[in-house]
Amino acid sequence: MIVKTMVVGRIKKGSRFVRGTIREIGANLVAAQLYPLGLFEKNEVARKHTKLAINPRPVLLVHGVIHNRSAFVRLKNRMEKQGWENVFTMNYSTFHGNILQMVEELGRKIELVMKKTGAKQIDIVAHSLGGIVSRAYMSLGEGRGKVKRLVTLGTPHQGTHLSFFAKGLSRGALDADLRVDSYLIRLLVGTDLPKTSEIVSIYSHFDWTVVPTENSRVKGKPVGSFKNIELEYVGHTGLLYSAEAFDAVVSSILSPEG
Repeated sequence: MIVKTMVVGRIKKGSRFVRGTIREIGANLVAAQLYPLGLFEKNEVARKHTKLAINPRPVLLVHGVIHNRSAFVRLKNRMEKQGWENVFTMNYSTFHGNILQMVEELGRKIELVMKKTGAKQIDIVAHSLGGIVSRAYMSLGEGRGKVKRLVTLGTPHQGTHLSFFAKGLSRGALDADLRVDSYLIRLLVGTDLPKTSEIVSIYSHFDWTVVPTENSRVKGKPVGSFKNIELEYVGHTGLLYSAEAFDAVVSSILSPEG
């Protein structure tokens, strides 16, 4: 009986692995097809953000390395179909490999969103590298206090042993910045978040770009400002299209004030 149970368990696990792999391949194909739709910025509708809106603050969606605003086409559409207001996307360059330059581009977009909506704070949903860029903005400089919640998808908050791949995707020191225990990673972990800010990391052990996968877990000070949500059998790109990931993003943003 015990042997039978073990065999059934392995079969089920293997089946989930296969389905997860197929979904991840499909997610990458979808991302490639959608990519041309995000090549150019567009003027998104902005209105004064009020307490009547479903989402408490404007939301900015920040893509990862060598991607563009098309990364969030589906998530943005789902949010707007549910009545969310002031959901914005952006394009920023990652090829130069300069994190601070990316932070500067993000800062300009956030200032524009706040000006258009009259909001004092916004929320960010970021994929992969976008989470590191957003965390640097809200932790290290002019962005302190301007971001209430940062929700990341597949972000290597503690670095990744596969950072060397960034060398082929960008110039500059991006590969060094994303290494495990790099100066940037240590700086972000060691810098206290503003009292009004929180970070939620949504990640999966099926994400093969963050090695070890536990490095997607976010930590820092104060401890109560960080939360981790683990999903099963959702790949790195799949986090952009997973219904489970979408539900986790929504619940994280709409959860009561901490």
